Amino acid sequence: MTPDTLPPEAAPLLAEPLLAALRAFAQAEVEPITATPRWAGPAIRAACARGLAGIEIPKALGGHGLPYPVRAAAAEALARVDFAFAFAFINHHNAILRIAESGSAEARERYVPAMLRGDLIGCTAMSEDGAGSDFTAIGMAARRVEGGWRLTGGKQWIGNAVGAEVALVFAQTDAQLGPAGIACFIVRLDAPECRRVLDQPLDGLALAGIGGFELTDSFVPDSDVLYPPGQGFKQAMAGVNKARVHIAAMACGLLHSALAQSTAYSASRMVAGQPVFNQQGLRWSLVDVSVTHDVLQLLTQRAAALIEARDDAAVEAAATAKLYAGNECLAAIAQCVQALGARGMAEGQGLTRRLLAAKALCLADGSNEVMRERLGASLVRRYARDWRDGPTAAPATSPTNASAMFPALYLTRAEGGATHAELRQLAIGDLPEGEVLVRVSHSTLNYKDALAITGQSPVVRSFPMVPGIDFAGTVERSGDARFAPGDAVVLNGWGTGETRWGGLAGYATTRADWLVPLPAGMTVQQAMSIGTAGYTAMLCVMALERHGVLPDAGPVLVTGANGGVGSIAIALLSRLGYTVTASTGRPEEAQHLRALGASGIVDRAALSGPGKPLQKENWAAAIDAVGSHTLANVLASTRYGGVVAACGLAQGMDLPATVAPFILRGVTLAGVDSVYAPLARRRAAWQRLAAELPPEVIERNTRVVGLADALALAPDLLAGRVRGRVVVDVNR
Repeated sequence: MTPDTLPPEAAPLLAEPLLAALRAFAQAEVEPITATPRWAGPAIRAACARGLAGIEIPKALGGHGLPYPVRAAAAEALARVDFAFAFAFINHHNAILRIAESGSAEARERYVPAMLRGDLIGCTAMSEDGAGSDFTAIGMAARRVEGGWRLTGGKQWIGNAVGAEVALVFAQTDAQLGPAGIACFIVRLDAPECRRVLDQPLDGLALAGIGGFELTDSFVPDSDVLYPPGQGFKQAMAGVNKARVHIAAMACGLLHSALAQSTAYSASRMVAGQPVFNQQGLRWSLVDVSVTHDVLQLLTQRAAALIEARDDAAVEAAATAKLYAGNECLAAIAQCVQALGARGMAEGQGLTRRLLAAKALCLADGSNEVMRERLGASLVRRYARDWRDGPTAAPATSPTNASAMFPALYLTRAEGGATHAELRQLAIGDLPEGEVLVRVSHSTLNYKDALAITGQSPVVRSFPMVPGIDFAGTVERSGDARFAPGDAVVLNGWGTGETRWGGLAGYATTRADWLVPLPAGMTVQQAMSIGTAGYTAMLCVMALERHGVLPDAGPVLVTGANGGVGSIAIALLSRLGYTVTASTGRPEEAQHLRALGASGIVDRAALSGPGKPLQKENWAAAIDAVGSHTLANVLASTRYGGVVAACGLAQGMDLPATVAPFILRGVTLAGVDSVYAPLARRRAAWQRLAAELPPEVIERNTRVVGLADALALAPDLLAGRVRGRVVVDVNR
């Protein structure tokens, strides 16, 4: 067995010789230079020459091939001697690892061996003045040229920047693309196009060589593109969790060394005939420091293990370890200084250097405030009440034990990134946590579901996933007093089927705040015949009403008329007395659209191409589910004071329009969000749908299929070969 195929339980055995060598190196080579005000470049090169830098680098490329927890353990071991050296050394290792994992064959051959030997020292350059926590705001620009790229801009607060020869530089290739335009390039810092910026040295962290640099039209060949545009931001964020954990591990090292120093001193320092350590107050204060160290070490080890297991919980675990380190380390080391009295402030003791390092770790790789925001974003999800712990019990006939089986459409991602969809039997115990357990009766096949099932667009944010952005069914168990077993409910939006398992399954779990009681007189099948599309259509109608559009205002245009939103919007508007014109690319469906209530039909080709900024005033209002040029042309042809409710992007998410309709005709563009609409608006929309949309309208516009049929229909839906609504009876 080799380290590259190492099981977790074997890692400590094979890692110990390397960790022992790192500890010995730190004592012999780093300890003597801790007080020097210079970058530790020579020491890093010496460590590389002894073969210590290849912790996670695959053996095939000359490294040790050890798992991530060993990196964290190495960071802790080195930080016991000096935090700044540990920071610099681990940053060099990380630069090698990124090239080894993602570099071209040419880049791996050119850089990895030289960096492992210490001939080249590396760094990772993300931060800039004004773009620290907000990584998407980076100003380093990359422009495409023949054979490669030219980079111009500055970086700051970069470890090893004082003397490193190689930098992994994250740069923006197209500011209009935002995060999707960020790429990463391997850049030589010893080239004439690079100027070092060393005007902001950090007290106590000289060995880390923290500084900046400016690039002026620096050429990078295509072979040195590490992450192309579209991958740079994702890869940068993927490395953040590891960085946060090894920073927390370094904090463990800081605490350990400070505690060892303070306990040794207080045990030998005699006052009134006995060691100072015998003073209860001082001893207890150091006990508190030891507890802080032990808790942080447990948090760090847990986070490292989750990262190695590629567990989704690693995100919160890394932030928790980093936040705990930032919150507790500074005060704990200050207490160790206190134990030495004035001697603790003496330059030779090194404790003030550790104090500065403890403050620095509050900022590196995300400040304490950023960690709180990261954890706050998932707090409700992580501590939501669960149906298993609820006060309401399921009916005696309910099979809600963990082993009960049910069918589901199940999405997984293959190694190459392709989505695999299959009909699978799952157990209730497989469901994610949630406040309410719902026995699903019906769901739908929406455009977004079809994208998820086919993998044609990255709408699914995590795998495995059960698609289905809406569902209707009956509550079986509830941890929230607002819902009881037997309650009929409907749900749509809130990331269901994208970030949280959806409704194309026999059971679903969800938050109580996301559920809407099924309106009286409406069946679950009718609710799903309406579905997210019909609910969105009602939200659009309500938006027009809120902006004062009355039935006698004039014709209302509905784009995407054959789709779910468009067809129900036509039916709703016509029954409210509006004159409706339908835009469609399928003239053979004209009779169907007139039956829904359209009084006029226009060819979508008249709207789907580039048009003039202002056109003939045709529409008093419009509901647009298409976006792009269609929406731009609708705005340009809307009458003075008219309103356009926009809810979709079937043609595209761009809006190639001008401000002319807004400033010359007073047109209002009202955005309609169906995913996160407030609960009160949701309830009102569903109540109105129950009262105002005749069942026969949705029945003749609906086909009912089973789960297996939904798999086959997804490509047809994307190709525009499906009319109206597709309701999925999950028990068929």
